[in-house]
Amino acid sequence: LDVTIQAQVLEMIDELKRKLNTSMILITHDLGIVAQMCDKVAIVYAGEVVEYGMIEDIFGDKNHHPYTVGLFKSIPDLTKETKRLSPIGGSIADPSNLPTGCKFHPRCPNCTEICMSQEPEAKDDNGHKIKCHLY
Repeated sequence: LDVTIQAQVLEMIDELKRKLNTSMILITHDLGIVAQMCDKVAIVYAGEVVEYGMIEDIFGDKNHHPYTVGLFKSIPDLTKETKRLSPIGGSIADPSNLPTGCKFHPRCPNCTEICMSQEPEAKDDNGHKIKCHLY
């Protein structure tokens, strides 16, 4: 959708949400829309939630899952002149052949030995959950 139509659709969805006094689940790659529309956020990699929290937790200056960090680093900074975006390294996990341990470890810049063999448990900091051995 172009930006104008996208804004109109999002406004209509938000109006319906308020009018019907209901919740909604929004699935998107657009973190700008997430910031505008959501109260709670789940960051999903290879089919599993790797980070979860209130919008302030995800967009705030806290610890984050390396995948979340990579997502934010890949957003263009309009205040800086750059020739290239900063993508997350490596290839997306093959859902039919997921790696052992942490599913993100082949692409993770912070990968350690434990990441390759053990799936991390979610650490909970007052509702902000991160599934990573770093924490």
